[in-house]
Amino acid sequence: MFRLTRLIPIIILMLCFGGLAACNDEEPPNEAADRARLDKMETEVDDLIGDAACNDAKECRVIAFGAKPCGGPWSFKIWSAATVDSTALAGLVADYNKFNHTLNDRYGWMSDCMVVMPPNVGCVDGHCVVVE
Repeated sequence: MFRLTRLIPIIILMLCFGGLAACNDEEPPNEAADRARLDKMETEVDDLIGDAACNDAKECRVIAFGAKPCGGPWSFKIWSAATVDSTALAGLVADYNKFNHTLNDRYGWMSDCMVVMPPNVGCVDGHCVVVE
């Protein structure tokens, strides 16, 4: 009886550690799969923006897109407040930017560290576009 009592804590510890090890079966990072996911996320953003139809320049907006490793966005997406749900767009872009930042850290991605300025936009022929 004495031996069994001393073995119970050891058996419990072995089961706990065995269970934890089994739960840690994460797949290793896969850069190609992560890039494909990032591309899919960008496609979702572009699909939401659509053709950025507008009636007036006041409807045309830009949103910072991507996360450079040095900080700041990679670019800006042009969109129309007349045709896009701004809350949905902000959520998709925030998810994209966060995942982009994660991949920068995960894979040691680099950038030119140049500051990208938001473009001037206007409504030309019924679509929001970059204007000089």
